[in-house]
Amino acid sequence: MDSPDKTVFRQPRPGGDRTRMKPDVNTPRAAAGTPEPRAPSPVDSPAPPSAMDLPPEPLVAGRGLNPLVSSANTLLLVFGKVRQSARHTDVRGLYRQLTQSIREFEVEARDRGYPPEIVLAARYVLCSVLDEAVLNTPWGSDSPWAQRTLLSAFHNETSGGEKFFQILQRMNQAPSQNLDMLELMYLCLSLGFEGRYRLANRGRDALEQIKDELYRTIRRYRGEHERALSPRWQGLGRTSSTLGESIPLWIWSAAVALLLVLIFSGFRYWLYTSSNPVVEQLDTVNEQIETFSRDSFE
Repeated sequence: MDSPDKTVFRQPRPGGDRTRMKPDVNTPRAAAGTPEPRAPSPVDSPAPPSAMDLPPEPLVAGRGLNPLVSSANTLLLVFGKVRQSARHTDVRGLYRQLTQSIREFEVEARDRGYPPEIVLAARYVLCSVLDEAVLNTPWGSDSPWAQRTLLSAFHNETSGGEKFFQILQRMNQAPSQNLDMLELMYLCLSLGFEGRYRLANRGRDALEQIKDELYRTIRRYRGEHERALSPRWQGLGRTSSTLGESIPLWIWSAAVALLLVLIFSGFRYWLYTSSNPVVEQLDTVNEQIETFSRDSFE
């Protein structure tokens, strides 16, 4: 561990720089430019050959909901695949790859103009969701991962299930300034992150409510996405008053409800297709990892 201090997120002071996306979280350590923490493997072991590494070229190529999500696409895809995996042949290798990918995410996010506070918060969120995904698998729960999680390596904390939602609450205080971060967190929740609600009574219901409210917030400030998903969304507004008066109210209500369902479904489909182009490349990487692992034990 690099420091006994735990990561602290605070409200930013009014004003500040005029960066495109203003943060709602702050940390003295990040602002002071403290060097990035070193994240060793859960257990001491020699590094695997380069064949185990993720491809050096970026997998996302600028695709995604926004630049922050685009920078995190590889980590989000790994999160989704890990949750569904029944086994993994090289947990140490996965840990090394993810620590390296998190560092690459930080560099790319900073290069795209995000302030240190947002990069720090996004890193915390990604570490939390990846740790949860691994530790809730049969192979992850029995591995050394719990003794050296990604969150402990980068933020000196053991569990982010509580603070994830604290960050979400702070971001929601200024949604128009933090849409990119809110979209990243929405994706994490949609992919299955549960945090403190995993074991809570009626936790699933609470999570669905949080996701629905977050979706409505994003939709309110990303109106252009609705228009793209439904090119004729203004058609009802152009209908003459005579026609409107001749149609029963319940038909209008049903039409509006159907439109909202289509918009919601279309938005979720759009979230999926934004990152879908990298799935095949990630599958190739996983096949290379498993092939190398089998060859190593033969």
